[in-house]
Amino acid sequence: MMPKSTRLAAVRRFYVYLVAFVSQVAMLFGINDLLDMLSRAWLQSDSLLQTSFVRTVTAQSIGILLVATPLFLVHWWLAQRRKDEVTERGSVWRKLFLYGSTATALVVMLTNAHRLLKEIVWLAVGAPIGPSDAIPAGWLHWGVMAALGIGLVYYWYTVLAADGDLGREAMAARLVRQFFLAAAGLIGLSITVWGARALIQLGLQALVDQAFSALDLNWWRLPLGGSISQVLVGLWLLHAAWQQWQDVVTLHTAEGRAVMRRLYLYIGILFGAIATLTPAVLLLREGLLILLSADGGSTTELLDRLVDPVSFIPVGGVVWFWYWTTLRRETDAYGDSGQSTTVRRIYAYLVAATGLILLWVGAISLLRALIDTQLMGEIWHEPLANGIALLIVGAPIWAIFWQRVQRVAGRNDAEGAGERNSWPRKIYLYGVALLGALALLLSLAQLVYQVLLMLLGEQGLTPTSNEVAHQLADSAVAGVLWAVHLLAIRADGRFEKAPEAAASPVDPAARRQQLETQIAQLEAALAAARTELAALDEHPAQ
Repeated sequence: MMPKSTRLAAVRRFYVYLVAFVSQVAMLFGINDLLDMLSRAWLQSDSLLQTSFVRTVTAQSIGILLVATPLFLVHWWLAQRRKDEVTERGSVWRKLFLYGSTATALVVMLTNAHRLLKEIVWLAVGAPIGPSDAIPAGWLHWGVMAALGIGLVYYWYTVLAADGDLGREAMAARLVRQFFLAAAGLIGLSITVWGARALIQLGLQALVDQAFSALDLNWWRLPLGGSISQVLVGLWLLHAAWQQWQDVVTLHTAEGRAVMRRLYLYIGILFGAIATLTPAVLLLREGLLILLSADGGSTTELLDRLVDPVSFIPVGGVVWFWYWTTLRRETDAYGDSGQSTTVRRIYAYLVAATGLILLWVGAISLLRALIDTQLMGEIWHEPLANGIALLIVGAPIWAIFWQRVQRVAGRNDAEGAGERNSWPRKIYLYGVALLGALALLLSLAQLVYQVLLMLLGEQGLTPTSNEVAHQLADSAVAGVLWAVHLLAIRADGRFEKAPEAAASPVDPAARRQQLETQIAQLEAALAAARTELAALDEHPAQ
């Protein structure tokens, strides 16, 4: 149990930092609303801004500031008054407040910078953005708020640096910092990917429209500003978070194998893989539909459908490559900890499970489409294309990652035993075995049901009907995948029993001689100790 003084200090910190954070957020809301209203009333001739409305919003904003500002200043002073205490600087509540305040300042800075950059790009490309007198009002408001956000980000960073424990915090405080950097990096990555994809999509769509003489060839100007702004804002956030993390790794190399950092890298890899493979499946599907001579509409409609998935693939590929090479480089440089090894296993089995699901669904779709083609004489283009596309993507993913983990699990050493006994592997194997058994049970039950109906004279059901064939196909796929994973479970079990079975019998004569030698050595040591003790008794110390 914590001492009473420690519990009281934790309660005090919780109160002080919570009130300081809430009052700070209220201040920012008040400043934002006040700046918005004053800039519009001053610079924008808007008939909708009635005098009573301006007075109401201004009074509300000033009222919030008059209450929130003293609250924040007093409680921040109370927090800073104890900054010389090591326990205060390293407390988790202080880190939560500082990183939460930094996140709030980043939101203020980036949202307003995004709006400002978007309109600047709009003007640069000649897009109409509304009345000219609306520009200064919005720019003044967004520019001041962005500058305020920059100032706050810098201030909170100096406070964090002044605490003196950046990169070597206590466990809970270190997790707060790592979570903040990982979240900031992933948010920046998402914004960047979405903006870059939109830029590529705009370029491709503009080329399609130009080739087919669309009615409006200048539609791209408005969305261009938002896309460029997203890329700039997202890249800055992504780079800033990564650079700060790199600075910590440079000072403390153990940070390079931290579990949160590895988790961030693996999530980035998954993000890039999903952004690449999902549109690849859609492209394969469209290509297969064309090969199967399915009616996909006009050429313009087909190209319009292809623009969106094509725009994702290069962006996702770059993200996938960068995060994967970074992970490989850091693994070689800093090694793995126990926790980072667990994260690697979670990633491997999660990707294997994803590939298995795609393979499973694709195999069922393909078999059903082929069955319908044979029994009904018609080609169902979409199910056939869906099944083939899912198989082409899912089967290699599952096979690669399944073989990779199986090679490690098949080793008769400590690493192999660790892989076989790891909880991600247990969850994957038993989870797939359970799902396979349930799917097999349900499909066989449906098959028996169909057969019984057929035997009882149900019209429309024959041994060659597609309902019966579908259940057979579902059972076959579920049975094969269930058997593969059940065999893996049995193989893991045999490894555990192998050391006991392989233990060679002990030679009794050799073992007797070994024990007699040990006893003789112990008796000699005991006799020497007794002699020394007797000598001490005869000549006691004076």
